[in-house]
Amino acid sequence: MIRVSYLVAGLVLAVLLVAVGGMGFVVGQITHATDESSVGASTSENDTGSMMGSGEGDGMGSMMNGGSMMGSLNDEEKPFDLQFIDEMIPHHEGALMSSEHMISNSERPELRQLYENIQKSQSEQIEQMQEWRKEWYPDAGQPPEMMGNGQTGNMMGNGMMGGSMQGMMGGNALDVMFLKMMIPHHQMAVDMSDEALSKAEHPELRDLAQKIRDEQSSEIELMKGYLGEIRN
Repeated sequence: MIRVSYLVAGLVLAVLLVAVGGMGFVVGQITHATDESSVGASTSENDTGSMMGSGEGDGMGSMMNGGSMMGSLNDEEKPFDLQFIDEMIPHHEGALMSSEHMISNSERPELRQLYENIQKSQSEQIEQMQEWRKEWYPDAGQPPEMMGNGQTGNMMGNGMMGGSMQGMMGGNALDVMFLKMMIPHHQMAVDMSDEALSKAEHPELRDLAQKIRDEQSSEIELMKGYLGEIRN
């Protein structure tokens, strides 16, 4: 299983970067991407990394790309299903946070609808996984806490964001930023779900993995199309 912790942290950090201090850099990177052919229907992980950082040596770019900072999670002492739950919940939470702050007020109705879909589906899936964790692994202890649930989440919820990010950046720039981050983020969930289909012990979790795989594969294609439309 692929560890998603760094990818989620990078996604949250990107949202904070726009809000505090680093907005000019991000806007410049995305404007460049929008003006040139890197914004199109085909979006690679390298595109995302170059937008968020300077390449292989950049920590944030590596996190967003799922690069060398990420490794395989094969804890033989921890059941696969528990590993999946403890990785997918914070992964979903990252999508909820970034969609809330980046596209909930988008000028594009299709992105507002995408926000609604992500919020509804992934919130329900988080609740289901939390219930399974309590039922199946009552002695597992506290799950890992996502970056956004503590201090970072409080900063965003207590006004540090300073209002709508759509008002802080151009609509196109923020929409492109979200799409270029969320495509590889969704792909991580697809890859994790593929693995769960063959390794999960509980049939309920395999069913959920299939649903996540189908939903997020479909949304990847939609997001690639939205990038192509913005380019044109």
